[in-house]
Amino acid sequence: MDTHTFNESQKRFEPLYKKCSFCKTGSNKSKMEDNCFYSVYNVQDRTNLVVFRNVKFKEIKIGIPRCENCRKVHSKAKIANYLTLFIGIPLVFIIPIYFSALYDLGTIGLVLLLGSTFGLVYLAMIGIEKAIFNSYDVKSEKDGAVLEPLVQNFLRSGWSTDRPRA
Repeated sequence: MDTHTFNESQKRFEPLYKKCSFCKTGSNKSKMEDNCFYSVYNVQDRTNLVVFRNVKFKEIKIGIPRCENCRKVHSKAKIANYLTLFIGIPLVFIIPIYFSALYDLGTIGLVLLLGSTFGLVYLAMIGIEKAIFNSYDVKSEKDGAVLEPLVQNFLRSGWSTDRPRA
C-alpha cells in the first residue's frame, strides 16, 4: 500500500498522492479535507435468531484524492438532492390527494398517483444530480471511489460498499 497511509486515530486510509480521481483535469492541488473518504464494510459476525437479528462489521474509510473544485461540485449535488426532497416530498402527498378529491379516483387511483408522483420525484432527483455532474464533467463519489485501486483490492477480498443490515 504505497499509495495510502493508515491514520490510526481516525481509522482511515489517507492518500499519499494528490491527483484528483474525479475530474479529467487531474488537479494536483488537494488538501486532506478535500479528499473523499469512502467507506467499505466487512461482516464479522451475523446472528439470526427467531426474535433477534444482529450483525457486527468492520468499517474502514479509504481516501480518494479530490481537488477543491470537485469537492464543491459534490457539495452542490448533495444540496440539490436535499432541495429536491424538500420540495418533492410534500408534492408526493399534495398532488395525489388533490387530484383524488377533485376527480373522485378512489383508493386505487390515490395509490397509483402516490406511486407515480414518488417515482417522478425520485427520477427528478437522479436527473438533477447527473446534470450537475455532467455539466462540470465530474464523476460521482461512488463512481470515482469504485475506480480507486485500494477500494478494488478491498472489494476483491470480500469487503462491500454497502453497509450491512441485520
